[in-house]
Amino acid sequence: MNKLPTAVSGLAALHTMEREAVSLKRIICLLLCILLLASGCTAPGTLENTGPTESETQSQTDRPAPPVPKGFGLTYVPEYGFNPYECVCITNRPVFSLVYESLFVMNNSFQPEPVLCERFAVSETGTTYLITLCEGVTFSDGSPLTVKDAVASLKAARDSAYYGSRFSRVVDFSVKDERTLEISLEQPYENLPLLLDVPIVKAGTQKEERPIGTGPYAFSEELTGLCLRRNQSWWQENRAPVEYDTILLTAAANPTEVRDSFEFGDTTLVCADLNSPNAVGYRCDYELWDCPTTTLQYLGFNLKSEFFSSRDVRGAVTHIIDRESLIVSVYKGFAKAAYLPCAPDSPLYDQDLAMLYSYDEEAAAAALRTTPVREESAGTLLVCTGDPVRLDMANRLAEIMSLAGLPMEVVAVDAETYRSRLERGKFDAFLGETRLSGNFDLSEFFRSGGSLCFGGIRSSDMEQLCVQALENSGNCYDLFRGVMENAYFCPLLFKSYAVMANRGVIGILQPAVDCVFHLPGGRSLADASVSYEEMIGGGEAETEPTENTEENNP
Repeated sequence: MNKLPTAVSGLAALHTMEREAVSLKRIICLLLCILLLASGCTAPGTLENTGPTESETQSQTDRPAPPVPKGFGLTYVPEYGFNPYECVCITNRPVFSLVYESLFVMNNSFQPEPVLCERFAVSETGTTYLITLCEGVTFSDGSPLTVKDAVASLKAARDSAYYGSRFSRVVDFSVKDERTLEISLEQPYENLPLLLDVPIVKAGTQKEERPIGTGPYAFSEELTGLCLRRNQSWWQENRAPVEYDTILLTAAANPTEVRDSFEFGDTTLVCADLNSPNAVGYRCDYELWDCPTTTLQYLGFNLKSEFFSSRDVRGAVTHIIDRESLIVSVYKGFAKAAYLPCAPDSPLYDQDLAMLYSYDEEAAAAALRTTPVREESAGTLLVCTGDPVRLDMANRLAEIMSLAGLPMEVVAVDAETYRSRLERGKFDAFLGETRLSGNFDLSEFFRSGGSLCFGGIRSSDMEQLCVQALENSGNCYDLFRGVMENAYFCPLLFKSYAVMANRGVIGILQPAVDCVFHLPGGRSLADASVSYEEMIGGGEAETEPTENTEENNP
């Protein structure tokens, strides 16, 4: 008997059932989408991109404007307080962007913009900076900003754990005259303004729980609790980042309460490290901004161990790590791949140089063929157990290196043991993380006794390259090339924070790590830079007339 028609009819029936099942699935998905849209929420665990698509952009004019919210609120963790020199909690730090201002602000492209600085100049030796304060600036209590306030603030920052390391080469902050601040350095610095994004507060209040600032808002104790009130004496003509007379401050004890206050309470905007050990997921609908940081994650090597004593073997590691895929799978996209020890958005980052050390399996294989690893057992990859995400990253890296012919075994230890083993050289490799300054000074890696100098990478030549890079940023190319050619360590990524806000509350925002409410359109460094002769002369420098009619290059 011919069974073909039966088989065909059975297959047809199967296809029919499959089509019906697919139709049923589509109907269910459609109903879910309708429910989600009706509730104003995205699917659990999703993060919506702030950038509109092309079709969204075209149809925006046809859409009704989002309702104007009645108020604005921020969350804070009382345990960390509001002293800008002592607070290390990123939940609290958005408040500082509204209460305090600095001489310069570092934007999210890692470039300085003058704020309280009207103009500045550098001596010919590069070791003295003169900074003239803007006129008409007052604190929220109505008192005028003076140079003494700036000096007191900068000295408080130099003595703090949060800002202190960046001022290690500053000799003194002093009063030059009633409007001019003088900063003396032990060596030339070209990019000192990048380090001066420090809150300026009223002298005498720098150690208080809530120092007095010059920003568009000020702290206020109300019957309803602590809040921010609009500073009626704010000196700037530019619009404030937010336009509310009062900003409610809601206390939260932990990240879960911060999240709940944002999703169901009075909080309008939060800044969070979604990859921190205590991070929680956000399930509501919101606008999202990426806030780049100077926090570098890198793979360190022990140059004294047989496993990584070869420069070629160490150099092969950078080519076998697909950083982009790891950022997606491990860091949820909140990081940027780095092939140089510098944030990719910084003007100091050279893309052509970075390409020489990018993900390239063939280059890695070629390097390992010339200098194969002869270890009989796996090498040790040291990592601290305090951060689950970093531990996951270490396991992924060990797997990648093992598959490439560099067998690695993860050794996870507590923070105290981790530090002890680093100092004693009890590792072959380690997964490290450090917050660099805005000028990406690498001196601590190479100087004797440096806080990041592990595994025998101390180098006087590299230390000199660090000095030259501080004197002239054009030398950063040689510094970064020296790090990568010698494979002293392997940069992996720079972490990012997430800034989330209720839809329609904030328009244009370009959050920076210490200025969450940063807006575009600020003054450039060139707008404030003048000659040293002009500054010390107290007026505009006189120039001899010349026959050349072309403009001089400033």
